Amino acid sequence: MQVVSGLLVGLFGLVFIVGMLLLLAATARRVMGAPVGWIRSAVVALAMLSVASWVLTGGLLDAGWSRPDGTLTVAPGVALVAVVLAFAWAFVLGLCVLLVLELLVPTGSVPGPWRAFRGLRQGRRETRRYTQILGIGVRHGLGGALTRGARQPDGSRLSRTDQRRQAAALRDALSDAGVTFVKFGQMLSTRRDLLPAAFADALATLQSEVPPAPWSQVEAAVAGALGRPIDQAFADFSPEPLASASVGQVHAARLLDGRDVVVKVQRPGARAQVETDLAILGRLARRIERDTAWGRSLGVVDLADGFAASLREELDYTVELENTLALRAALARGAAGDGSPDDDATDPGAGPRVRVPDVYPELSGTTLLVMERLDGVPLGRAADVLSGLDDVVRADLASRLLTATLEQVLVAGTFHADLHPGNVLVTVDGRLGLLDMGSVGRLGEPDRLALAAVLLAVDADDAVAATDALLELLDAPADLDVRRLERAVGQVIVRFRGAGASGAMFTALFRLVTDAGLAVPSQVAAAFRTFTSLEGTLRLLDPGFDLVAAARATAQPLVRRVVTPEGLRERATSLFLGLAPELERLPRRLAKITSDVEAGRLTVTVRSFAHPEDRAFLTGLVQQVVSTVIAAAAVVAAVVLVSADSGPELVEGLSLFAVLGAALGFVGTVLAVRVLVFAFRGSAARRE
Repeated sequence: MQVVSGLLVGLFGLVFIVGMLLLLAATARRVMGAPVGWIRSAVVALAMLSVASWVLTGGLLDAGWSRPDGTLTVAPGVALVAVVLAFAWAFVLGLCVLLVLELLVPTGSVPGPWRAFRGLRQGRRETRRYTQILGIGVRHGLGGALTRGARQPDGSRLSRTDQRRQAAALRDALSDAGVTFVKFGQMLSTRRDLLPAAFADALATLQSEVPPAPWSQVEAAVAGALGRPIDQAFADFSPEPLASASVGQVHAARLLDGRDVVVKVQRPGARAQVETDLAILGRLARRIERDTAWGRSLGVVDLADGFAASLREELDYTVELENTLALRAALARGAAGDGSPDDDATDPGAGPRVRVPDVYPELSGTTLLVMERLDGVPLGRAADVLSGLDDVVRADLASRLLTATLEQVLVAGTFHADLHPGNVLVTVDGRLGLLDMGSVGRLGEPDRLALAAVLLAVDADDAVAATDALLELLDAPADLDVRRLERAVGQVIVRFRGAGASGAMFTALFRLVTDAGLAVPSQVAAAFRTFTSLEGTLRLLDPGFDLVAAARATAQPLVRRVVTPEGLRERATSLFLGLAPELERLPRRLAKITSDVEAGRLTVTVRSFAHPEDRAFLTGLVQQVVSTVIAAAAVVAAVVLVSADSGPELVEGLSLFAVLGAALGFVGTVLAVRVLVFAFRGSAARRE
């Protein structure tokens, strides 16, 4: 019975202590007004509780207020005051400790025990990989570019020879780092608005040579994605891949009804490897942007985040399936046309000149994509096929591809954003097919109209209209010098007007607007990059092809298809319907304003701080000022009271003024901690 009674008493004591700790931790979090971690709050509360108990016990004995056996020699009320003050100041000390901990190691910067346990294995792998990547960079001579304060490679302080040497080193380092970093370099090569030409040219040569996965792994991956054996979905499936890439590989197959298809299957383990590399890339990008001037100027964190989002989409083949269907619909609308001479995108009885393969959603999934097989050769390896076509056919193919691209960008709003030669197929009968719809851009109607206005303004040699269209298309800063931008745009137009204009004009415009401080939305940047990468593809089809001149000729009828009288009438009708209630009330409101002016009753009311964010800012500022004043007054009053020599005494040696001073000091210190928390939290938000 005594054992049970002892266990109950111990259990009650444990519950009491845990409850006390949680209460102290919750109170500390509430007083600080910040999301302090529960674990650190409880640990600090336990430490301060122990310190307060030890100090209180020793202090009562030293002051003679208690005997070693625990009995009191003073009134219980006096002892209670001492206990309350001791624990109150222990609480204040705990707040100060938490404040210092939050400044040095903010909550969330160190993973909790459970998250640390779960991420320990992944963390070791990422750390090894991160160290490996840094070692590759140092081995290729890029260590200086990664050190704190480094300013290169921004092209401003390097000779052309040094630029080429450092660009080659960066290319080789990315190549050695693996397929994810190779893809990142390939993406960077399209950002000629940010990188010097030497770096863009070097990164454009990056290639990822990836051996195909063993057939046993591919077979298991296909069967797992289908949810059934391969022979139940395909009459024939070739074990030898047609192509092998970093994320997936492509196999030829035949459906049960005899149709030839290609099957794109994600490589086993590709997602895990890509996620690890993306975590390393993000970590490296944050370090570079934090420590180097060139990293901040390029915005490498935003580049890495955008690349990560794009690559994660590439890992989901359902996205590519939806993109393929959208592009097929866009080309179908373009082939239908409206009867204009430029709408003959098909040859009678021969099918479309530019095709997107059909897809089979019922057989496709997140890691598997089944699509129609187009017999042909990628344009980059189609020299023999092109040599068998006469110049007229090749020029016509180039024109058709440009028309199809402009149709996607300006009319449909959904466009293939990566038209390099490897993604354009040349068939044996002289037609083109678009492949790899993993990278697709989308533009809304306002952006499409603004982009069309840019092309038309360039064609009309109108720098003012081109500048206005660019300002409509992009996000301009408040301090933009519009006149200076107009002159720069005019110089670009004159430069490329009659000197064999090429896709370099789009690169020049892109660099011009970014240098002027205009923010380029990601989808608009994708459209610019589409035209830039399209130039090399068109030149392979027709070496003498003039991209800008052809775009000028093609854009006008396409814009006429977008801005039709019927379309304008529909927009005007919808606008009028939206304004109809206001227009109906307008005469009554005008009459009231007129009568108020005549009678001298017209007043104008301006509501200051009408926006909730403005009111919240003002409220927080007032609260912080009031808290600071009260805290300072309480601390000063506490010092005066504690140092007072006179006043009534509760017991011998304990003045009432000292007790009041200790209480006021407690209040002032708590308020001071809150003020410091708000101040440091505000400065951290401004830095972010």
